[in-house]
Amino acid sequence: MTHSLRRAGAAIAALIAGLLVVLALSPAANAAAAPPDAQSVLAHWKDQKDPLFVQSGSPLTSDEQSAIREALKDSKSSIYVAALPDGTLASNAAAGPYLKQLGEAVSAAKSGEVTIAVLDGKSLFAASNFSRYTGQAANLSTRNHDNLSDGMKDFVERVNLLATNKRSSALTSGPVGGSGGGTGVLATLGVLALAGGGGYFLYSRNRKKKQAIQDAKDLAAVKQTVEEDVTKLGEEIAALDTDVTLAGQGGSHIQEWQQALDSYEKAKTQLNAVERPDQVRDVTQTLEDGRYALAVVKARVNNQPVPERRAPCFFNPQHGPSVRDVRWAPQGGVARDVPACAADAEAVERGFDPQMREVMVNGQRRPYYDAGPAYQPYAYGYYGGFGDIMTGMFIGTMMGSMMGGWGMGGYGAGYAEGMSDAGGGDFGGDMGGGGWGDFGGDFGGGDFGGGDW
Repeated sequence: MTHSLRRAGAAIAALIAGLLVVLALSPAANAAAAPPDAQSVLAHWKDQKDPLFVQSGSPLTSDEQSAIREALKDSKSSIYVAALPDGTLASNAAAGPYLKQLGEAVSAAKSGEVTIAVLDGKSLFAASNFSRYTGQAANLSTRNHDNLSDGMKDFVERVNLLATNKRSSALTSGPVGGSGGGTGVLATLGVLALAGGGGYFLYSRNRKKKQAIQDAKDLAAVKQTVEEDVTKLGEEIAALDTDVTLAGQGGSHIQEWQQALDSYEKAKTQLNAVERPDQVRDVTQTLEDGRYALAVVKARVNNQPVPERRAPCFFNPQHGPSVRDVRWAPQGGVARDVPACAADAEAVERGFDPQMREVMVNGQRRPYYDAGPAYQPYAYGYYGGFGDIMTGMFIGTMMGSMMGGWGMGGYGAGYAEGMSDAGGGDFGGDMGGGGWGDFGGDFGGGDFGGGDW
């Protein structure tokens, strides 16, 4: 009996030791390796004349590397890619600052229009110094392709379209150019049919149909949210009409009064024309202009100082321009400084909940910043023109994580589409041009391979 107990104890001890080894070696138990230094990546791009930097441990196969290099070589615009081991960027929020580091390193070495992309395993993140839509291009490329090589070819084509101001073509919902259609697709379908792949074809088509239905639902929900914002602005204009009229000459001496009216009408027209999610940002940007103009009108009517042009209240952009920043933390999240209107700032400082802008998601009301990727353009329109405040505002929220974070900087450039007209090419010679911080927009991304896109 004693011998049996000893053997059982030894077995248990061995099992525990084995589990400890497994846990010690598991990704969750180890901190993700730091990404390579930006200067090291730059040195590879520059000295090796190779637009694809591959760190040891990257899951890219040799065939995938060759396909990506071929696509980058054929690109008409300068695109540089860093392929890292899966999980190198410990969180999505880490992708933004790292892309910015790479971009700043590039801008110190060459001028012109450049796109930087990072493949963390098979997750794609990207940003350009000439377009705020590069992140959307990355999203669409991953959504349309389970195959990484084809997806990266698609991404390169979209970037080239953005570089030639063909935004609508670059942001088409389906594959672009030769990456997803033509002879290649026919040949692939033929092979699938011969191999009994008809079932996969039906599955893929059904999956994309479901995605299209979901996209339509998301767009309808966002449009309803924006319609509420437009209506709210109209109601506030109507409520102020009498005061403005009493101020004299029907408000004709108050320039901002006409600006508020024009913004309201413009927002209605823009909303009626919205067919794609990215168009929503134009509407909310117009609403932000109108709300500031209305705030100025209120100040002039009441003989008060003209308010500072600040970002809208974070808690609810319907509240108009913020008056100061306040320290606030979402439930279970870290504290950060966010712009707030006077009422919400006072509420937070006194320990009460602010009046949050909530929207319907799957039958439940949630704050707009945790309502999913469909609300990204909604937020961009309101806050994108006020410098790099979005990095701190949305960190730790669904909106901050679904596209890798907001660490892109340059929103204060007023959504400038480009910094210069300089062409692409290899590094060297043309040094020191442009400031990478001037690019704006999302850098987003998605995953190649598997899953319901």
